[in-house]
Amino acid sequence: MKNLLIKLLHHNTRILQILLFFDLVILALHLTFGSTTPFFHLDFEQNLSTFYQSSKLIGFGMIFFLLGLSRQVKLEMKSFILPLALGLIFLGVDEWFQIHENIYRVFELFEWLRPSKVVEASMSMGYHSSLWILYYIPLFLIFAVWSGYWLRYFQSKLKTNVWVIIFSGLCFLTVLLMEILSSTGSYSGATYYWLVTVEELAEMLLASMLVFIGSKILSK
Repeated sequence: MKNLLIKLLHHNTRILQILLFFDLVILALHLTFGSTTPFFHLDFEQNLSTFYQSSKLIGFGMIFFLLGLSRQVKLEMKSFILPLALGLIFLGVDEWFQIHENIYRVFELFEWLRPSKVVEASMSMGYHSSLWILYYIPLFLIFAVWSGYWLRYFQSKLKTNVWVIIFSGLCFLTVLLMEILSSTGSYSGATYYWLVTVEELAEMLLASMLVFIGSKILSK
């Protein structure tokens, strides 16, 4: 089974092409039918786009996790692929259950991190967007440091795919920027629609790029 999965990941470029194709199909359905049919709208939950993104993240996350436990994978490789696998699975579960949108409920239990205090402090500094981004800042920093370390470590294996690294970084920044802008409540319905569209597209593309990078490393 594991050998079969490794052989599958050797076709990492084809996997990326297939994922990008479906990313664009989901986008096209949103642009064509999303305004009248919630099932295709990228900003609605537990619909086609949510199922697709969650399945992609959790599916490849589980494949990477299974391979990461294999004795055939060196210890140094395990320390890369297992965190990546768990990260993809977490993002997939978060996507389906919208954990980030409700994370503030957990912090109600901590006096100094209660939403009311965080909102008050952030608004005093001029921040008027999504609360969950503030709570996720530590995770963003960990991801940035972890990504920087391993991309440098694997640069010889990815040197022919520098565009993937650059594009992934741009997608990550785009997701954050679009989320901040779209949640301010300062834009018209039409502008909000396009902000959300760009955000969700960048999110899908980022997931596909992470899958490609993981597949590329494991296939070496």
